[in-house]
Amino acid sequence: MEPLVFDGVGTIQVYEPGGKLKFLDDKITKVTLQLQFDWDKVMGGDSGYAFHYTAKDLADKASIEIPRYSDILAELSQGAESEKGAVTFDETEQGFLDVTNGYKIKALSKFGGTLVSLSEKVYLKDIDTGKLTELTRVATTPTAEQYVISADGKITSDTANDNKLIIITFKWTKENGTRSGLSGKRRPKPFKFVHRFSLTDDRNGGEVPCQLTIWKALGGGTLDVSQERKKPTSNSLALEIMEPDITPDNPEGYAAELIFGI
Repeated sequence: MEPLVFDGVGTIQVYEPGGKLKFLDDKITKVTLQLQFDWDKVMGGDSGYAFHYTAKDLADKASIEIPRYSDILAELSQGAESEKGAVTFDETEQGFLDVTNGYKIKALSKFGGTLVSLSEKVYLKDIDTGKLTELTRVATTPTAEQYVISADGKITSDTANDNKLIIITFKWTKENGTRSGLSGKRRPKPFKFVHRFSLTDDRNGGEVPCQLTIWKALGGGTLDVSQERKKPTSNSLALEIMEPDITPDNPEGYAAELIFGI
């Protein structure tokens, strides 16, 4: 076979045990296959030379790097349980009490959410010292130590607090959210992993179709869910390569397979 150059990344496909496509991504930045085959030396006599080698269990591993987060990645790597539906967020905002309009909570219109009733707390913040003074909620006609809030998140207070800085903590809900639940007893489920990519023929520059198939992979290792100022986040998912069952698609029962169109 011609020598090949690894100069690009293709797509990854993840299938459930029944063959249903679970995850597809074509914006991955790295796929690594680490095949490891070690031996134990059995030393003999006075010579000190090894006279026998015993093969250790294989320690094959693969990993992928994806510059985005997905609840499916949490499922594959950490056995997370994902569900769609209503979710609740804890929020904090700060702004000045306008003479005419008070202060309107921004998260509700920005994200299309609904304020959780009685969840908010309002504080006056001293600009010079940073001291916080909590205001009390009332239904109507607030004093300088009180505030009123409408159903859509508009906060008003006494005129003595006009142009003063306030901090609001509150909860709001969104109907069409996603929750990834991570149990302390979670277990990832095995899946079939396919990396379909192309390489370059080092002799003629032609494109060579290639594919890596891991017939039974198990997610594990560390899934990074991190955020750093002005730096992109990249999630690395470690895959354990397991011994698969013999199937019509894999009659030899290979654990992993590399195929090349050359």
